[in-house]
Amino acid sequence: MRFFLLLLLCFAMQSTLPVVAQLPRFKPTTIVYDTAYLNRSPSKWSIRLYTISKYQQFRLYSGSTGASLRYAPNKFLAIGGGASYNRLNLDLAFYSFSNNPQDDNTHESKTFDFIGSLYTGQHMFEIFLQQSTGMFGWLYENGGILPSAADTLIPFRPDINAFNVGADYHFLFNSERMTFASLIGTEVQKRSAGGALLGVNFNSFNLHADSSIVPVGWSAFFEDHGELNQLNIFNLGLSAGYGYTFVFPLHLFLTLSIAPGISFTRSEVYADNAWYVAGDPVKVSFKVISRGGFGYSGNKIYSILSLVNDQSLINLNHKNHFQEDLGKVKLVFGYRLH
Repeated sequence: MRFFLLLLLCFAMQSTLPVVAQLPRFKPTTIVYDTAYLNRSPSKWSIRLYTISKYQQFRLYSGSTGASLRYAPNKFLAIGGGASYNRLNLDLAFYSFSNNPQDDNTHESKTFDFIGSLYTGQHMFEIFLQQSTGMFGWLYENGGILPSAADTLIPFRPDINAFNVGADYHFLFNSERMTFASLIGTEVQKRSAGGALLGVNFNSFNLHADSSIVPVGWSAFFEDHGELNQLNIFNLGLSAGYGYTFVFPLHLFLTLSIAPGISFTRSEVYADNAWYVAGDPVKVSFKVISRGGFGYSGNKIYSILSLVNDQSLINLNHKNHFQEDLGKVKLVFGYRLH
């Protein structure tokens, strides 16, 4: 057991190696569930292979000109394996590689990227801990909504460092007939069902660059206070939504959920060689958290493609808006050992 814990710690300490730990349920539930809709114990043991891609990117919008900047690190893809015991599920990455988003093989981001999931009966948690140093950028004169010949690649910025830590919690109503643990293969949805979601979330985002994130020569597209090079944001929010799982013949299913909400935000911005505070004491911002997946859940074999996405749109004053976009996409192939 000590060797296993040491091995897990070694994986977690490698900054370029994504680690995923999912604990969908760690104790028996006391909820009486409908066995016509759910199978919460499809197997005692299962083994699994997976691939996962996680992302952390941000945008800066100008409310007056419509221009926007987007920065993102390398796209990292990890390959790994794991096992589940009853409702305890642990996956570890053993190989990862990256894809440069600008087809520039000279530069590469340095990242640490952890997203953990805990789905236990009525309760659902997502935990984010992400850091990226070195980013690629794009500038859109029309906000990035429509194609534009004037869109410009921003050369690799090794000085940009983005750090995010946060968590969100949702309470699932109708959990006696619906489960989100089907997205990770530890439970089986037998019949279509849905449930309302109610949750809270928080996150802290920190951005640092040696100079303005707006490239030289493009300041006219942004407000004066948009030429920022340091940013500290704290969010505390409430969200509500709905999730539904469609069960099809041949053991196929599709789960969709969305939970929009509001956040109370305080931002400290360093721009034009001075600090200012956006929110006195706080501003109201907007947030959307979504989960979903499509898969096959047979008696022995299961395969699931799942998505978790967390987006925040924050008002920085002076007609500037900032958007965080965090999430993961995971593909799992599993085999149940009865």
